[in-house]
Amino acid sequence: MLGNDIVDLQKASLESNWRRKGYLNKLFTADEQEQILTSTNPEITVWLFWSMKEAAYKIVNRETEERFYNPKRFSCKFNGNNGLVNFEDKIVHTKSLINLDFIHTIASITSQDLGSIQTTYFENTHNYLSDFNSNSKHYVLEKDIYGVPNLVDKINGKKHFASISHHGKYLAIVSFVIEKKND
Repeated sequence: MLGNDIVDLQKASLESNWRRKGYLNKLFTADEQEQILTSTNPEITVWLFWSMKEAAYKIVNRETEERFYNPKRFSCKFNGNNGLVNFEDKIVHTKSLINLDFIHTIASITSQDLGSIQTTYFENTHNYLSDFNSNSKHYVLEKDIYGVPNLVDKINGKKHFASISHHGKYLAIVSFVIEKKND
């Protein structure tokens, strides 16, 4: 299982006032709020925690097929770019890329799988599925009736887990297999 989330930092800073009264308390545990407020860069920590929670949620949603909104049920810890998200009896491992433009977090049930996840970045457009599919030699990206994405091998029809995230200008598609090695 895998998940991912991307946050366009410019869009987030324009559209989300995380400093307003009650905002942090709605989304983050007391421990997370303390880490945010004592961080050397609180804004980055807010969006890092948010992207970790969202990436972990995608795994939980895929496993349970339940849609819910309760960010405080997900509790984050991080060390550098690596993190853990606790959800009830589950632990989800995360790895985040933080740059000046965006924060992108990938998530998996095991830390070993994080190194095997492949990422493809696109400009966030309404045509991203057709853009991906026209550029992919071996796979088709499709969504099931619930909107859950999979990569489907064009030759044998085998499905592979995939996760899509988009925000602002950025879109990321992750999977354990994006293209075959012998291209």
